Amino acid sequence: MKKPEIALRVALTYFSSTDHSLDSSVGTIGTIDPPQAVNLDFQTGIAANTLLFGQIRWVDWTNTTINIPPAVDPAPLLSYADDRISYSLGIGRKFNDNWSGAITLGYEDAKGGLSSLLSPTDGYKSVGLGVTYTKDNLKVTGGIRYVEVGDAVTLIGPFTDNSAIGVGVKVGWSF
Repeated sequence: MKKPEIALRVALTYFSSTDHSLDSSVGTIGTIDPPQAVNLDFQTGIAANTLLFGQIRWVDWTNTTINIPPAVDPAPLLSYADDRISYSLGIGRKFNDNWSGAITLGYEDAKGGLSSLLSPTDGYKSVGLGVTYTKDNLKVTGGIRYVEVGDAVTLIGPFTDNSAIGVGVKVGWSF
């Protein structure tokens, strides 16, 4: 849905689950069942050259597994006890014809319980900054995101006080 006069745009996207078997010359060596998910994305103008945007994402993690053959280990290599809902909210601003920027906040609630060694996290809080430079056919975008990873308990012990920083740069040329 769009309403261009106020820069309103709302999109609902469904991602279906899929099933993959890991086949080899000796047969199936495992399965991966990625989850179904739903994203609700929105943006709206709140002032001239300023947008409020965000996303709510639900992921069906309880129906997600990574299995190895039962002859090796009857327990899934990865499984989840709870589905997840994550939120992000941001403000974007066009400063002039060449420069724009944005700040985003992200959140996912901690659920508690035992976490997998392949995913030793339980919720998160994040803040991100991005900037875009546009000139003629050139568009350069850079961003940085700091994430406080939620504490988690695994079979080998706790993962606590963790954080991550992600940095990215994208260069585009239109023709």
